[in-house]
Amino acid sequence: MQWSQIKTLFILCFLVLDVYLLFLFIDKQKEADIGVIERQTAPIEQTLESENISIKELPEVPEDESFLSVKQKVFDKEDKKLLNQLTKQEVMIVDDNFIIAELDKPVKIPENINNDGLKELLKNIVLYPEEYEVWDTNEEYNAIVLFQRKNDRPVYFNRNGMLMLFLNEKNEIAFYTQTMLGEAEEHDQEDKKSLIKPIRAVETLYQSNQLNAGEEVTKIKIGYHTRIPLPDGVQVFVPTWKVTVNGERNYFVNAIEGFVFSSEDDKFVYDTIDKYLDRIFPLIQDDEAKKNLWNQLKNKLDTVNQGEE
Repeated sequence: MQWSQIKTLFILCFLVLDVYLLFLFIDKQKEADIGVIERQTAPIEQTLESENISIKELPEVPEDESFLSVKQKVFDKEDKKLLNQLTKQEVMIVDDNFIIAELDKPVKIPENINNDGLKELLKNIVLYPEEYEVWDTNEEYNAIVLFQRKNDRPVYFNRNGMLMLFLNEKNEIAFYTQTMLGEAEEHDQEDKKSLIKPIRAVETLYQSNQLNAGEEVTKIKIGYHTRIPLPDGVQVFVPTWKVTVNGERNYFVNAIEGFVFSSEDDKFVYDTIDKYLDRIFPLIQDDEAKKNLWNQLKNKLDTVNQGEE
């Protein structure tokens, strides 16, 4: 047999082998792709069950909603008149939108008081307490933090709509700070967006490794979170799922865009007090009463800072 024929035979053999290996590779790749697809399309309920992750209750929600636009409320003459009719207190209003006040006589908070009971107690202490709901009792600052509600939903972590009640060592309200959001304006009907379902919010947490095997989703609640502040002072709020894990960890999932963010309560409170101090400081120079209010607030930060040293 001539060398040219032998060479041609070798080439044909290698060509057949290459084609065979190519088909093997394609088959293996198809099997791998099918496995990935099966894993991706497995119901999240099934995945959670296999991880022993339970959900206490899934709330009902509307299919779509629009963003919410809100400006900060300006306390007008009528508000100030109502403020003067409340329990005696030394009041300071900054820029017509921020109140800090010290009670002449601290008010005791009963043990195990609920949200409605606290609102009733606050009727004679602060303006419009029915518009707020309790977020948490911050032990580090010995303060009760309340967030304002819009459309019967809390607006999470917004300094322009919150009430902080600062307690003394006897669990009495000694002084407070208050800001409020104005009237809400919903975007046009055509701007409505589909909301992700609560189970999808849980799935997002699981996929981002925020939810671990054996844990329980103890509560899912919808509220609002600031999406973007605009130059004219308008703030845009987006519907947001608050997902509580094991009754202690809170996560927030944007109900339209689906991204996750967690809360840092202590840092938020610290930064809020710090910004309030900056706003008050230029006004206290020759006013002992205002200087005392500033000192009350500053002492909260100083106490925390000393504890960290």
